[in-house]
Amino acid sequence: MEQKTDQIKRLTDHLINKYGATNIIITDYWDADNTAIGFADKSKQYTVYITDNGKTDNKFFVSLEKPPTSDKLPYTLGDDFNDMTAEEVEKILVKHLNIT
Repeated sequence: MEQKTDQIKRLTDHLINKYGATNIIITDYWDADNTAIGFADKSKQYTVYITDNGKTDNKFFVSLEKPPTSDKLPYTLGDDFNDMTAEEVEKILVKHLNIT
C-alpha cells in the first residue's frame, strides 16, 4: 500500500475504517500498479477494481467482477464506471459487495 497514490490510499483507508477489514478484503492483484486497488467480499467471489489512472482530480474508474459462469475464466466481467467520485465509488462498492 505504501507505493499507491495518495487518492487510492485515502479511499482505501476510508473504506476499511468505515466497513471493517472483515467485511471487505483488499485484493491487490495489481501490486505493480500504484494507481489501482481491488476489494472483494468475504467469499472473494465479487471484486471491485478501482483506479485513479494516475490523475489527481479525485475521479476514479471502477470495474466490477462477478463469479465465473464457465471454467474458462476466473471471473465474469461486470459493469464499468468512469469519472466516479469517492462517494460514488463507495456506493458502487457497498452494493456490489452486498455490505449492509
